[in-house]
Amino acid sequence: MARPSAFARLKADEVPASVAAVLPATPATASRQASRIGRKTVIFYDLPEAVRELKRIGVDNDRTIQDLMHEAVDDLLVKHGKHAFGKR
Repeated sequence: MARPSAFARLKADEVPASVAAVLPATPATASRQASRIGRKTVIFYDLPEAVRELKRIGVDNDRTIQDLMHEAVDDLLVKHGKHAFGKR
């Protein structure tokens, strides 16, 4: 006889309705930071030396990497004739 799949085992371990009614309901966004709601993630990879320099610029100017990247995106948008978003 075949062993049950991992999914079948999880399904068998579901919480009964009587217990689920007692558990508090949490919204899906409860695990997200408030500052990230309505935002999209943009990820890129670069050389370690470039990242080190980016971090150094942040430290030298008392700014976060997030703030520096907002500035970089705005500069790129303006360069291509698009609207910069400025302060977010």
